[in-house]
Amino acid sequence: MVKIVLIVICMAVALVVLKNLNSDLFVPALLTAGLILIFYLTIYLKETFSFFNEVVALTGIDDVYYKILFKILGISYLVEFSADTVEEMGLKSLAEKLVLIGKFAIFCISLPIFYAIYNLLVNLIK
Repeated sequence: MVKIVLIVICMAVALVVLKNLNSDLFVPALLTAGLILIFYLTIYLKETFSFFNEVVALTGIDDVYYKILFKILGISYLVEFSADTVEEMGLKSLAEKLVLIGKFAIFCISLPIFYAIYNLLVNLIK
């Protein structure tokens, strides 16, 4: 984790200097820095996925709900990261629309979970 923090600090300094020297290259450099960070994130994601695969196998939870949970988490992190990047580019209105679309996508993806809870409640009432 210390390695990632140091990389981010170096990127931040380089981006601030680049923004002052040549603002045309700032946006591509910002996007490249973001992609590099996502690459480092994959190391932690592999460990997390393997852990949750073991937990799901031990508990007997249906894989569908596990996949939905990770889709929701993935969408939320991706939308937050993208919206922050777009807002940094000075397009706050577009970033807010992206967040709205992300919330709607999360709602749509989570519908099977709501349906399962509804069925559970109906079965408990019977």
